[in-house]
Amino acid sequence: MEWFKDHPGYTLVILVILLGVLWRYVRRWRRCRRSSRPVRLHPNLQKYSGPQQLATERRREAQKVLTTSSTAQITGYEIVEQVEAVFVDGFSRPEEALEGLKAAAALKGANALVNVRQERSSAGRYSASGDAVKVASNTLLGDQPDNSADASRRRGPST
Repeated sequence: MEWFKDHPGYTLVILVILLGVLWRYVRRWRRCRRSSRPVRLHPNLQKYSGPQQLATERRREAQKVLTTSSTAQITGYEIVEQVEAVFVDGFSRPEEALEGLKAAAALKGANALVNVRQERSSAGRYSASGDAVKVASNTLLGDQPDNSADASRRRGPST
């Protein structure tokens, strides 16, 4: 204790350093505490919180699309009607672009996509394009192949 009385300048420096370290840990603790809570928006700004609502609506619409294909055909389905070509862009991830494409197709009345393509722009954004179509399952249309043993006997011996 005598040393601190003899050297008040060093005592002040040590005290300032300790307060700085303590302040740093308090700020870190507050930041961690704040980041673990959900975001609270001021009531006047809540009307601008649209992206979450848009993403939820996009996911709901995208679920209406049964299947997608990068080719002109979809295995197990027959294309009944071609609705329209669709294109979306400006997404930060390729999964979001495909989800947006599905939602756009569903809004046009399609239940599948063919000729699906995804591209990344030079700005780092993703786009997707494809043809929105209406499909029906081959089993619903009666085109199911008959693989039973009776069918092979009816056809006769294979040559």
